[in-house]
Amino acid sequence: MIEFSQQKVRQYLVHSFLYYQLGESIISDMQYDQICVEVETYLRTNSNSNPLPYHDIITKSLAEDASGFSIRKYPEEIVSTAMHLLYQHNYRKSMTFDAFLSRFGYSLL
Repeated sequence: MIEFSQQKVRQYLVHSFLYYQLGESIISDMQYDQICVEVETYLRTNSNSNPLPYHDIITKSLAEDASGFSIRKYPEEIVSTAMHLLYQHNYRKSMTFDAFLSRFGYSLL
C-alpha cells in the first residue's frame, strides 16, 4: 500500500506541474481528479503512518484547493519526470528534446 500511495503522490505532482505550470495535460480531468481523491483519502486515513514523499507539499495543496493549483515550487525530480513524460507523449515526433525544453524555458545542464 505504501508503494501504491507513493506512486499516486508522484502522479499527482507530475500532472499538477504539467497542467498548472505548463498548461499541458496528458490525462483527462477525470483521471486527475481521481488521483487527487486517492491521495487525499490516503492522507486522511493514514495520518499516523510513515509520511509520504513530499508530504508538506501535498497536504498543503490538497487542503487549500484540492488540487495542485497552489503549488509554486516543484521538486526537481518531479519537474524532470514531468518534462520527459510530456515530451514522450506529445512532442517526440515533432522536435528534439533540446528544442522541446527551450520551448518551455528549460535547458539541459
